[in-house]
Amino acid sequence: MTTEELTAKIQAEIKLWQASQQGQTSGYEYEKSFVEVWAKLGREVLQNSLGDESYKKNKKKK
Repeated sequence: MTTEELTAKIQAEIKLWQASQQGQTSGYEYEKSFVEVWAKLGREVLQNSLGDESYKKNKKKK
């Protein structure tokens, strides 16, 4: 995934999250959804930085 594709995906996710927060009155729910979105985006950015190969924490390093 290129940087431009990743940026577009992040922008789309943020727009979806903002739209879902319309009329939100609970600070707890707002913060909870915020953390969930950023955790998801963080995993995607990390996976993208590792490349196409899936990350295996127990894989022997060369």
